Amino acid sequence: MLRLNRKSLISILFSIVAIILVGCGGPSATTTPPPTYSELQITRIQDYLSDIEKNAERFADLEVSIAKGDWQEARNIMRGPLGEMLMDMRALNRNLLAKDQPTPTALTRALTDDFLKIDQGADLNSVTVAQEGFRDAEADFKAYLNSLPELS
Repeated sequence: MLRLNRKSLISILFSIVAIILVGCGGPSATTTPPPTYSELQITRIQDYLSDIEKNAERFADLEVSIAKGDWQEARNIMRGPLGEMLMDMRALNRNLLAKDQPTPTALTRALTDDFLKIDQGADLNSVTVAQEGFRDAEADFKAYLNSLPELS
């Protein structure tokens, strides 16, 4: 009977030692490489950028509509192709690495505010207010493009 207890005691002792060894073993001390863009992310970003640049061509039409005071056409351009451009910019921003997102995201918000200012100019029937919003929108869009990381 004493021998059975000794075997049980040794078994329990080995179990405790095994649990302690497994529990105290931490993750290996390997260093992770800095995050980089995957081929899929690069392809998505390039596709979004192509669509953004295509829709941005309508900035010239928006400028003409504002100068004429054609508020309906200006709103159609902002809600149509330039609205799609904003959605693509947001989607592109989500595909950037976390460290690359803050500036493009802030500039996308600023561009949205610029379009709201143009819309406000339309509500006030003020070409001057709308043109100011347009100049801000152009500047913020150029800054957005310049803020995107190089993907090579």
